[in-house]
Amino acid sequence: MNSDSVLNPEKAGGEPVVSSPVSNSMPSAKKVTQETGLVPLNLTISSIGLDADIIPVGLQEDGAMEVPEDVMKIGWYTKGARPGEKGNVVLAGHVDNYLGKGVFFDLEDVSLEDEVVLTDKDNTLRYKIVKIESYPYDNGPIEEIFGFTSQKRLQLITCTGWFNPLTKNHEERLVVTAIQQ
Repeated sequence: MNSDSVLNPEKAGGEPVVSSPVSNSMPSAKKVTQETGLVPLNLTISSIGLDADIIPVGLQEDGAMEVPEDVMKIGWYTKGARPGEKGNVVLAGHVDNYLGKGVFFDLEDVSLEDEVVLTDKDNTLRYKIVKIESYPYDNGPIEEIFGFTSQKRLQLITCTGWFNPLTKNHEERLVVTAIQQ
């Protein structure tokens, strides 16, 4: 993936709205709070032998999601949901570069029902893959990937398809969707 290669989350309406604790002065009202998710540090998909570190990423100046410079690291989009919260947790990684394989090189080999595990220092969350789709690099379902959802959903994004040496970009994006178990 190059710097122009990740889908643009700002097209999904910008930063997500995060609710804050709400209380009501009436005695019968219950306090409502949003769950606090974890800050992911590692991702494992045993079906493809993947065990990789995760680093936080944001947006580039053009509004596209950043990706790690290190092709063996996964980027977590910090303007989206945290794992464990309702919403889309978006992780992106390189498929390759001119030196060889990237962290998500084998992502195309996952299957429906495969397990994806996210961890921080103390906690583990498990997801099950429910959808595997490829989209033209500049025409993916931005709202579905980055927008609001009441599910606890994980989106894994990488490049796929033919590499165009003129644009220095892969022609498609692979998006693997998983739901927290």
